[in-house]
Amino acid sequence: MGSAVLATLAEAGARILALVLPANRVGPDVEIARAAARAAGLPTLLQPPRDRVEPFVEELRALAPDVMVIWSYSMILPKSVIDVPRRGCVNLHGGLLPDYRGPHVMQWAIINGETETGVTLHYVDAGIDTGPVIAEERFAIEPEDDALVVRGKLREAGTRLLRAWWPAIADGTAPRAPQDESRAKYYPLRTPEDGRIDWSAPAATIHNLVRALAAPWPGAFTRLGAEKLVLRRVALLAGESASARPGIVSSVDGRGARVGTGRGDLLIVNAEIGDRVAGPDELDGLGLAPGTRLGP
Repeated sequence: MGSAVLATLAEAGARILALVLPANRVGPDVEIARAAARAAGLPTLLQPPRDRVEPFVEELRALAPDVMVIWSYSMILPKSVIDVPRRGCVNLHGGLLPDYRGPHVMQWAIINGETETGVTLHYVDAGIDTGPVIAEERFAIEPEDDALVVRGKLREAGTRLLRAWWPAIADGTAPRAPQDESRAKYYPLRTPEDGRIDWSAPAATIHNLVRALAAPWPGAFTRLGAEKLVLRRVALLAGESASARPGIVSSVDGRGARVGTGRGDLLIVNAEIGDRVAGPDELDGLGLAPGTRLGP
């Protein structure tokens, strides 16, 4: 998302001063953003933990930015940072506000079975995703969309929003619509352990969890004996009655491994144990067989 912001602002004619990265995040996304800044000849700053933030604030003040743009950022901005740009900080939030506040709201929307989500462009204040709204763009979550597909839609919607509203943000005339606090809901940070599958849940609920945690995220998982089995793709078996108790494999064939749930059956299509990855006709190689118990 960082590289998308840099490209969009450059296309819109903004004079970009620097890229800021959060000190609490590492990995491919950070390196992609860092490489984009390097290619554009931009300096890269690192936001430190809050108790060591003052030198960083001074660096920002020395740049004298009019606006700071935030997207997919994993640290909360202290007020001293928010106050630096004279026209404010704007955030591209990966969910609809105020219904989906907090981190990982893209995943939460999929987990909750939403058929629609979107991007909200808003001003940043001292709260978490509570600032006034400039605009939003909504799009559908299709039944088989996983997190990678939805992230692509978020990126496209976010760049369109930023491109359309940048002139008004730059000259200080963008709308500032208050959020409806009666609809507000805050979703917590998710951890890898939250991907553990409860086989007593309905098949549709498990299907949503697997979609939400698709690669490159850690994945929804269960236990196969002593080993961790990560489910990368599953399918619902519409109109078919349950064939086994929750967590019990009833059959394995060329389509995949059929498993009972709390309501209906689920078909495991792709799964992995460690570095062993199996498609629908290879799952027996991971140890899946009729009568196998998965979980807890």
